[in-house]
Amino acid sequence: MKITAKQGRGTKIHIHIDGEYLLTVDEDFWFSSGYVSGDEIDDGDLVAFKEAAGSRLAFNSAMFSLDMRDHSEREIRQKLLRKYDENSVDTAVEKLLDLGIVNDRRYAELLTRELFERKRYGKNRVRSELYRKGIASDIVNEVLEEYENENEPDNVQTIVDIIEKKYYNKLIDEKSRQKVVASLVRLGYSFSDIRQAMREFSSDEFYEEI
Repeated sequence: MKITAKQGRGTKIHIHIDGEYLLTVDEDFWFSSGYVSGDEIDDGDLVAFKEAAGSRLAFNSAMFSLDMRDHSEREIRQKLLRKYDENSVDTAVEKLLDLGIVNDRRYAELLTRELFERKRYGKNRVRSELYRKGIASDIVNEVLEEYENENEPDNVQTIVDIIEKKYYNKLIDEKSRQKVVASLVRLGYSFSDIRQAMREFSSDEFYEEI
């Protein structure tokens, strides 16, 4: 079989086998492959070429996604599996991990800070979000503990601030207050902290019962 390469747009190289289109790679991959256009290639070498090309394409796709925002290992793996085969994805992800481009510990630290400080989530919601991103439980526990030790968050005061900014006008009756409590629980705050914060706004028995 004869392998030929045709220049495409930009750095794209279109690979053909015996005149039929096979796949597209980038210039760096093609010129480092050891082949020149017109070389003969057997079945075994063609399989290896396709596998290497698939891994390169998956890696390039991952880099594009990571330029947009950071991802956990599970996130980037799931995204790549929508377009590439499992072997190509495994090889690409392994390279990303080896290079430190994907790092779940770093990702968890950055996300934890964002969720606590920008989204004003409570610890329970932060933990849930980290798990949802595929972060291992040991990393989650360590990152949360380190954040709390360094920042000593005041959950009650945070809840008070949230109520004053978002829910104060909704504390009009028991049904409305129950909805506020439910919203705060979804944000990840404990009932005890919510109860204490709500006492800042009223001494009703309602706050003793939630």
